[in-house]
Amino acid sequence: MEVVVGKLAGFCFGVNHAVEEANKLLDNENGIYCLGEIVHNKQVVEKLENKGMKTVNSLEEIPDGSTVIFRAHGEAESVYKKAEGKNLKVIDLTCGKVKAIHIKVQRNKEDSFILIVGKKSHPEVIGIKGFAGENSFVIESQDDILDAYMEYEKTNLGKVFVVSQTTFSSSKFDDIREEIETNFCEAEVVVDKTICDATENRQLETRQLAKEIHNMVVIGGKNSSNTKELVNVAKEYTDSVYPVETVDDLKEIKFNNISKIAIMAGASTPKESIEDVKIYLEKI
Repeated sequence: MEVVVGKLAGFCFGVNHAVEEANKLLDNENGIYCLGEIVHNKQVVEKLENKGMKTVNSLEEIPDGSTVIFRAHGEAESVYKKAEGKNLKVIDLTCGKVKAIHIKVQRNKEDSFILIVGKKSHPEVIGIKGFAGENSFVIESQDDILDAYMEYEKTNLGKVFVVSQTTFSSSKFDDIREEIETNFCEAEVVVDKTICDATENRQLETRQLAKEIHNMVVIGGKNSSNTKELVNVAKEYTDSVYPVETVDDLKEIKFNNISKIAIMAGASTPKESIEDVKIYLEKI
C-alpha cells in the first residue's frame, strides 16, 4: 500500500515545548506533579509518568511546597492564586497561543461581554473563562447563542468581545461568528479568531488530502479535541476515515481494495506513533 503522511501531522509547537520541558525537569528533579494530562495523548502521558511525573486532577492532591506543571491547555486565574496559597513551585507550560487569549480577555473584560467559542468541557476553554470573569459565556454551537444573548442583556455592557478555543473547527467558528454578529446587532462586536495557525493549517491539509486520496487514517488521543476535528474535516469529503490512537487499533480494521492511503495526526500525537502506523500500512 502506498502511504502519504501529512506534512503537518504530529506535535505542534506548544505541545512539543511542553513535553520537552517536562522531560528536562524529570531528568533533574523528583516528585513533580502535573495538573491534568499534560497533553491529550495517553502514550505521551505514560512515558512521562514512567519517568516519575504524577498526574493529578486537583491542587488538593499535591503536598504544599511541591513542584507542579501547568499543562499546555492552561489554567484559570483562580488556580494560579490557589497554587500560590499552597506555596507551590509552578512550572507554567501553557501554550503561548493560549496565554495570549488569557491576556486579551483580561484586557477587554472591564468594558466587554466575553464570548468564548469552543467546547464547554475542554480544559483550555475552562481556563479562558476563568480569566474572562463573570461577564462571559461559552458558545459551543449556534444553539447557545440565544442563551448567550440573554446573559449579555443582564449586563450594562455595550461591547462584545469574541475569541475562540485554539483547536476549534475553523469552519464552525465562521458559521457561529456570523450568527453572533446577526443576533448581537445592537452591540459593538469585536471578533478575534484565535484559532491557532497550526490547527487551521492542519485542518486545511486534512481537507486537501481527503479530497485527493479519499482513504485516511487519523492518529490521535481519544480525548484530543483537535484530532476529533481532523476526523470531522476528513468525513466532509470521504467516508473512508479511520481514527486510531495507536498502531494496535489498525489490526481491527479490514482494508479492502485500498492501494493508497493518507495519514494525518493530531497536535498531541508523537512521531513514533505516526511512524509505527506508516510502517504497518506499507506492509499491507
